[in-house]
Amino acid sequence: MTELVTSAVGGRIVECNDEFFAEAANLLSSDPPVWKEGEYTDHGKWMDGWETRRRREAGHDWCVIGLGIPGQVEKVTIDTAFFTGNYPEEFSLEACGVGSDDLLEAAEWIELVSKSPLQGDSIAEFAVGNDHRVTHLRLNIFPDGGVARLRVEGAPVPSIHEVCPESGSVDLASLVVGGEALEASDAHYSPPSNMLRPTTPKGMWDGWETKRRRDSGHDWATFRLGMAGVVEEFVVDTRHFKGNSPGWVSVHVAGPDEVWHEVLTRAPIEADSVNRLPLDEPVEAALVRLDIHPDGGVARFHVLGRAHSEAAADRRVDYLNALFDQPATHFFKAACSSSKWVEAMRESRPFNSVAEVLGAAERSFDLLEEADWLEAFAGHPRIGETGDPVANKEQSAMGEAEFETLEALVDANARYEDEFGFTYIVFATGKNAVEMLSIANSRLGNSRDQEVANAAGEQRLITRTRLRRMLCQNGLE
Repeated sequence: MTELVTSAVGGRIVECNDEFFAEAANLLSSDPPVWKEGEYTDHGKWMDGWETRRRREAGHDWCVIGLGIPGQVEKVTIDTAFFTGNYPEEFSLEACGVGSDDLLEAAEWIELVSKSPLQGDSIAEFAVGNDHRVTHLRLNIFPDGGVARLRVEGAPVPSIHEVCPESGSVDLASLVVGGEALEASDAHYSPPSNMLRPTTPKGMWDGWETKRRRDSGHDWATFRLGMAGVVEEFVVDTRHFKGNSPGWVSVHVAGPDEVWHEVLTRAPIEADSVNRLPLDEPVEAALVRLDIHPDGGVARFHVLGRAHSEAAADRRVDYLNALFDQPATHFFKAACSSSKWVEAMRESRPFNSVAEVLGAAERSFDLLEEADWLEAFAGHPRIGETGDPVANKEQSAMGEAEFETLEALVDANARYEDEFGFTYIVFATGKNAVEMLSIANSRLGNSRDQEVANAAGEQRLITRTRLRRMLCQNGLE
C-alpha cells in the first residue's frame, strides 16, 4: 500500500476548528512522534501531534485534511503516542472526493471509520473497505484532546494530467500513478521508495541513501512503473546530497518479460543538483533499475515519458469507477449535458474497459426522449462562440476563419434556432468554418423531426470523442 496523506507526499491541513496546544500539521509528519521532557510553550506542554483545548461546551473537534496522493483508502492508523491524560475518548473519519479545496463547501461526506474508542499512548489500526477515490478527509475527535499521527494507506488513483497531459511527458515511476520500489542492494539510511515521492525533497532524510561501500561493487534499486510506457528521459535529483552523492549512474529497463537491457551507461552526475539525462532514442519499459556508482544518496528519481495507450486507459477507467457520485456526475456532464444520460452512465459503473464505457454511452443514449436530447443540445455553445474550453478545442479551426465566414455562421446559428428551437450543433473536430457553415445551411431545409435526429447523431459523435479523450484514447475510430 502507498502512504497517501503524510506531508512527505504532499498531504496538508486544510482547516481545523482548534489547535490551541499543538498544530494539526504535526498529524501528517512522516517521522515517529517524540517526547521532549520539560519543554513548554506559551500555551502549555509541547506535544508532537495535534492537540485542542479542553472543551467546556457541547460538540467535538475536527480537522479537514487534503490527501497528497488521492486514492482508495485501505488502512487507517491512529497514533496517540505520549498522549496519556489528554487523548480523545473516540474518533471517526469521513471522506469526500471533490478534488479541489474550493469545492469542499458543497462536498458530500461519507464515513470511512465509524465512531471508535481510542486508548492513550497507543496505536490503533482500522481496515477500510471503500473503493471511492478520496481527495479529502475529516478527522473528528470526541470530545477533544490530542492525536500524535494519522496514517492513511491505499491505492493511488491519479487524475488525467498525471496520466496523459495535453503536452509534455509524465513521471511513469511516481507514487501518484502507482510506481513502487521493488528491491535495493542497500537501504541503510533510508528506503528507495522515497525517491518516487511527488514532493520537493526537504533534506538528506527525504531520499534514498546507502552505506559507504568498501569493495569494488555498486548499489542499485529496481522499480515497477505505475504505467508501462515509452521512456524519453531520466531525472536523478541529488539535492541535499553534497559530499555523499553518487559519482555516476546507469539505468537498465525491462518489459513485462523482465529481460533487462542497459539504456544509460555510467553517466556522470553532479552533487546537490537536478541531473536531467535524456535518451538518444525512446525505449519501452515496465521495470527500471537505477545503478549508482559506487554508492551514496539520491533524493528523487523520475522516469519521464508517455504511458502506453492500454496502461493509460486502465488508469482512467479505474479513476472513473472510483469517483463518488458527485464528481462522477461532473465527469459525465462534461461529455453530455443530458441529466438522464448522466444518471444512466453513473449507474452503469463499474466498467472493465474503454470499450465498455463507450458501449454504455450508446445504450444510455437509446433511453433518451426529445426533452432529454434538447437538454443535451443546450449544453453546447453556438458554433463560433468562445468561452467553453472544450468546445474551443473541438472548434480549433475557427481561429483560421475569415471574418465574412464567421459573420455568416452567426447568421446561420440564429436562423437555425428560429427554425428549430434549439442550438445548431455539429461534430466540429477536423472541420473548418466553411464546412460547418455549409452543413448548417444544408440542414436548414430539414423538418424539425429530421433535425432532432441529425443533432442527436452529432451529439453521439461528440460525446464518444470526448469520452475517448477523457479516457486518454485520443485517436478517432
